[in-house]
Amino acid sequence: MRLFAVVDIESTGSIANQDKITEIAVIITDGEKEIDRFETLINPQQPITPFVVRLTGITNEMVKGAPLFEEVAKDLFELLKGKVFVAHNVNFDYKFIKQAFFECGISFDEKRLCTVRLSREIIPGMPSYSLGKLTRSLGIGLNNAHRAMPDTEATTELFELLYNKNLAFIQASLKANSNESTLPANLPKARFKKLPKKTGVYYFHNNKGEVIYIGKAKNLKSRVSSHFTGKLSRKNELFSREIFDVSFEVTGSELIAAFVEDTEIKHNWPVYNRLQKSRIDKFGIFIYEDRNNNKRLGINKVTSQSAFVKAFPTLSEARNWLIKKIDEFTLKPSYCGMGQFDREDIAIEEHATNIEVFLEGFNLGEDTLVIKGKGRRADEKSFIYIEKGNYKGYGYYSGEENLSRIDDLKKFLTLQKETMLIRSVIKSELKKEKSDYEIITLS
Repeated sequence: MRLFAVVDIESTGSIANQDKITEIAVIITDGEKEIDRFETLINPQQPITPFVVRLTGITNEMVKGAPLFEEVAKDLFELLKGKVFVAHNVNFDYKFIKQAFFECGISFDEKRLCTVRLSREIIPGMPSYSLGKLTRSLGIGLNNAHRAMPDTEATTELFELLYNKNLAFIQASLKANSNESTLPANLPKARFKKLPKKTGVYYFHNNKGEVIYIGKAKNLKSRVSSHFTGKLSRKNELFSREIFDVSFEVTGSELIAAFVEDTEIKHNWPVYNRLQKSRIDKFGIFIYEDRNNNKRLGINKVTSQSAFVKAFPTLSEARNWLIKKIDEFTLKPSYCGMGQFDREDIAIEEHATNIEVFLEGFNLGEDTLVIKGKGRRADEKSFIYIEKGNYKGYGYYSGEENLSRIDDLKKFLTLQKETMLIRSVIKSELKKEKSDYEIITLS
């Protein structure tokens, strides 16, 4: 007979590898009736914040004389071993229990089920799937919410209702390939199943439909799944609770996926793309020619039409970087907007030679190039168009078409603004001895 351990924990915070358990409750059920139960306060050996005290009612005084987790670990492990671990938003409780066992030198790895996910599938269309609102809608009593045993009792009654409504679905959810135990509680499995094993860009949405994270992947399904099956992290803990939907765009080409991701992040500024969002480049290093055809460098503000060599968040960072490059490549300071550092021993001719060496690391040359790659389907090809050293965009065309003229390609071109990341990615690809793409020079 298969048994289920319905579990609820209270804790000092929401991150399993830094916060600690303050209370545990477990009810063992066969899906129809209770068989056993266990509950205890736990001394977390760290302060409980005033916010958590107000939320749970568990104070520092209450846990002061409670047992440490290690003191109940053996009995708790014997109770949970071999049972299906069930909880409302199961990954939260499961990760805390797993982490606490790990710190005691105990390996814990049991099958698990989420009553949020089960409820969404078995009783769809409910106004809310939070434990309090869902149980209220179903007529299940829940007094003293945010204490472990009352929450466990309500979750057990909910689980037994779901068990009797659709046992077949619960059994299917326990299969290894079901993903039911790893996906975020609010992400419909049907949305995940629609993800193809193709290259592209994916978008996570919150309950308002807003984009909260954008990523690229060679295999969309595998990459999205990895967000929830990898090593525990603060980012995954926080944002998985806010994921209610996932959408995607197949690109075929990994290069185009990188370009689309970069552009979409800068357009949407998703709250969880922290690394990209934390840096907004406002000042750029620009190359230009004076009336005597001498190449010069200067610093100016970045605009949407800017074609800069490199960009920085602050003016001081741009100045410091440029000063270093002037010294590294022996450039003439007055020809780089740094007249106060000018050296008379650097001739204009020497500057002209050295600046070409400097620019070689950044420019895409002066040729018009087409970089051809895989399309979104087997009968389609992708291309990236670079006109006289400037990236213009990308496009797709049928593999049956023989496009040899620039004007033919431009009919399929999706115009895109050039960014430093796009320029860097293209430059890196062009420098490879062996590329996965067909690179054609048109001029």
